[in-house]
Parts: sequence; structure tokens; C-alpha cells
Amino acid sequence: MVEGDNNRNFGKSMPYPFRSRRLTLWSIWFVCCICSFPSYAADKAVLRAKIVAYGSGSAFAVLDQSEKLKRIKLTGVDSPEQRQRFGPQARHLAAEWLGASAFEIIVDRTDKDGRIHGRVVVDGHDVGFELIKAGLAWCDPADIAEIPQALREKYERECLQVKAQRRGLWLDQNPTPPWEQRKIPQFDPLPGAERPAGRSCREIGYQSVQCDDGKTYRIVGRQVLGSDGTTYSRRGNTLTGSDGNRFELQGASIYGTDGTVCRTRGKRTNCF
Repeated sequence: MVEGDNNRNFGKSMPYPFRSRRLTLWSIWFVCCICSFPSYAADKAVLRAKIVAYGSGSAFAVLDQSEKLKRIKLTGVDSPEQRQRFGPQARHLAAEWLGASAFEIIVDRTDKDGRIHGRVVVDGHDVGFELIKAGLAWCDPADIAEIPQALREKYERECLQVKAQRRGLWLDQNPTPPWEQRKIPQFDPLPGAERPAGRSCREIGYQSVQCDDGKTYRIVGRQVLGSDGTTYSRRGNTLTGSDGNRFELQGASIYGTDGTVCRTRGKRTNCF
């Protein structure tokens, strides 16, 4: 008998107790190795579904295995709205990953509106992470705490790196996060109204601001008086102008019916 045959028959020639011990040791080693890999789906429900519609790259509707419609939001990720810059690109990338076949959703939670917050992994790729890496999504502060810490840290590192490298939506100087975009009042635009060119205004004291188009505005009581004769009346967080335009204040931002969005930083306000 050759040496190779001896090696092959070594296990068979061992007394049963030793063979049993050997198998037990191998079993323990195998289990330890398997458990050493991180599992981001541990103790999480898994939903198998098929895509039927997209709201954005990170929000879509699916049909589950019982043909029930479910609304899904990728946990920890928020892509631009469809009307925002890079919104269509984010939706297209998500569609490339999700395709037309059924896929599994790791459910993190269901919110009060019945929408499922979850993660999708296709061929070993986390779809939410792929959107972030392409510069087509923000790390969403509203629900990123729902995902496991190791994965959350991975998301946040990638968000910082993509922003530093100015990939995708970070090509813009100050991209508007979608959670701010959704706060914009849905006013009906005035007939024939055109969006004005961008401008910048600065405080000059005496409750007044001066803009780079030469116009000045002064606050008098509950009114804002413009040097061009325009008068704006303030009611709550809404300004209504004598020219028919309306603007709503949201924190440090102002949104207008003509599509204007203004951001205030210090003593300067930039509108675009």
C-alpha cells in the first residue's frame, strides 16, 4: 500500500471514540469560522418582493409573495427627489441593481405610516451603499441609527469620502438634501411666471438688506418694503407680495412660488 493510501485510510482505521472526537473538533472549528463573519441580517425579518414602481432611488413600491403592495425606504439612505438634480440618475442606478427579478429586503422597522425601512443586498452588493458610493444619495440622519453599527460606520465613512472627492451630486457647491426639498411648499406657480436669475443679498443695518441687482428691502413692522415699490406682508412664516408672489420661511431657508430658493448664512442670503 502506498503512502497516499495510508493517509486516506487513516481516519477509517482510528478507533470510533477518536474519530468522533475528531469530527466534533472539526464541527466546532467550522461553526466558529462561520460565526466570525459579520451578519447584518441577524434577528431581522426578511421580505421577498418584486419592484413595481419607483419614487426615487431610495424609495420604491414592491409586491410581496402574497401580491400585497408594500412601500419601501432604504434605511440610512436618502436619494434626491425625482425633480432634483441627480434624481433621475439615482433612480436609474437603483433600477439597474434591483432589475425585474424578485429580491430580498432585510426589514429594519415599519414606521407609523406603514412604510418599511429596510436594506437590499443583490449579488453581495448593498444597494443603499452603492447609491452612496456613486454620489447619488445622502446618509439619512432620520433613520441611519436603525442599521447595525458596523454598517452605519461604513455608510458614514463613504459619505464623507464621496463628498471630499466631489462625486455625483457633490459636484454642486451646496446640494439641497431631499428632506429639505420635501419641505418646499407646493404652491401653484403664477401664470407666465419665470424663475428669476440668482442673486445675493447682504444686511446693511437698519433692518435692511441690499441685493447685487441694486434693489434694497427694509422691514417695517409686519411688512417688507422694496425699493422697486413692491410690498410684502408677513403672516406667520409666509410673505405675500403685492406682485402676487409668495414665499415661505423654513428655518434658514426661503422658498418662493416662482421657484426661488434662498439660503441665509450669517449676514448674507444667496438665492437661486
